[in-house]
Amino acid sequence: MRKLLLILVFVVSSFGIDWAGKVDWAMSYSQAKNISKKTGKPIFVDLALSHCPPCKWISEHIYTDEKIASYINKNFISVLLIVDEQKVPQEVAQYFSGYTPSFIILKNGKQITQFSFDREFLKNKRKFIDYLKKGIK
Repeated sequence: MRKLLLILVFVVSSFGIDWAGKVDWAMSYSQAKNISKKTGKPIFVDLALSHCPPCKWISEHIYTDEKIASYINKNFISVLLIVDEQKVPQEVAQYFSGYTPSFIILKNGKQITQFSFDREFLKNKRKFIDYLKKGIK
């Protein structure tokens, strides 16, 4: 009985991913675009799949890191698109390679930079900020 309960808890918890972490995500790309126009900040787009292990790792380890989330919130308007659950806007789709997780930084609808999951994040997750910094220089 105890084993069954542990298995049940594990299965249920594996579906309960907190995609948001500490990042202030816009509710949609359209909303992110409107806020970006008002603030002048670039848009940080995370394209993920609901069943993608690296996507889940990013959510659990990158977006929950206080320093990384703070940097993202200060410098970007962020939007998370789960590509197997929602339509990717054409403005973003034209830059999407099809691989997840993919990260695209846009300003005025034009791509500034793009990067994907890097195994270096596993060793030093703050390298994520290095990629973001390249996008706003």
